[in-house]
Amino acid sequence: MKRPPLFERFNALQKHIPWISILEKPTPVRQLTNLQKVLKTKEALWVKLDNLTSKAYGGNKVRKLEFLLADALHQDKHTIVTMGGLGTNHGLATTIHGRTQNIHTRIYIEDQPLTPYVLQNLKLMYYYGAELIYTKTRWRTALRFNLFDRLRWRGVYWLPTGGSTPVGVLGYLNAVFELRNQIQAGLLPEPRLIFVAAGSVGTISGIELGLQLTGLNSRVIGIQVTSNPRFNQDRVKNLVHKTLRLLTPGIEVEKIHYEPRFELSNEFLGRGYGYPTKSGNEALEMALEFEQLHLDPTYTAKTFAGVIDYLRKGKQGPILYWHTLNSVDLSDVASQVDYQDLPSPFHQFFDGSSLGCTSG
Repeated sequence: MKRPPLFERFNALQKHIPWISILEKPTPVRQLTNLQKVLKTKEALWVKLDNLTSKAYGGNKVRKLEFLLADALHQDKHTIVTMGGLGTNHGLATTIHGRTQNIHTRIYIEDQPLTPYVLQNLKLMYYYGAELIYTKTRWRTALRFNLFDRLRWRGVYWLPTGGSTPVGVLGYLNAVFELRNQIQAGLLPEPRLIFVAAGSVGTISGIELGLQLTGLNSRVIGIQVTSNPRFNQDRVKNLVHKTLRLLTPGIEVEKIHYEPRFELSNEFLGRGYGYPTKSGNEALEMALEFEQLHLDPTYTAKTFAGVIDYLRKGKQGPILYWHTLNSVDLSDVASQVDYQDLPSPFHQFFDGSSLGCTSG
């Protein structure tokens, strides 16, 4: 896109907030009429297809990277250091889109349940040039990211899990202005509720703030996909407030009275991050069978399970499910990678000798 909808509404922001264009056009919305019939509900069910944010690699991370990569370049930093699980979508998206801006990505990798999807992402991160460092546990990762390596690596852009910083939050603040434009154009009704996956809570924070600034009456419900206690309601509120401060002086922030309306639900989390659930598997199968909508067990299936549960209880709509999964098929690319070319600590996950992760 030539100009983000956020800048169209608040023109002064473009003078002090860096941005690069990755999305070619607004992502489409469509009504899931087949599932409405299957669920025997009169409530309208819609999807916002952020799986189509980019033809190179899509999903929700792309919206954040439009602002994050621009911010790194603005600071003249050409290495991003970030973190994630073995199959981190955030790490892969940052690697793929970063290299188009001559930005190198270094990723601390920690354990998560092994699946074919996870192993494919690991190969892809290596293929696209990421520097992979196996840190095994969340605590070792945090120590290196927040303390040890900060003392020895200068001039790099430090990017927390999921790109969930105030700069990253701008991506989904901007997305809600895009959604408002689609509502005003009559492409969908104003949702009563918006459902979205909530991991490191940057996406839901952007949607929450966007709903406030656009004047939409919708509420957002984040379906939690991780048991990390840091990614809670207080973190959402904190990110919203920090992002508001970032918007000054482009917006008269002092005139905005933020009233939290969001909700976080851990009802569909199951055993934890990366572990499939029965309700998630059902949602995955139903979305594919009746709407040709592809979900994944870690994030989107659990979120869509929340949508189905809500409608089965006879609650009111319209409902918008915000689809955050990449849909670009890179399996042929991954098949070209020999796992033995990866750094040796990662070989165990492919040859069956891994003791650090649980398969599933």
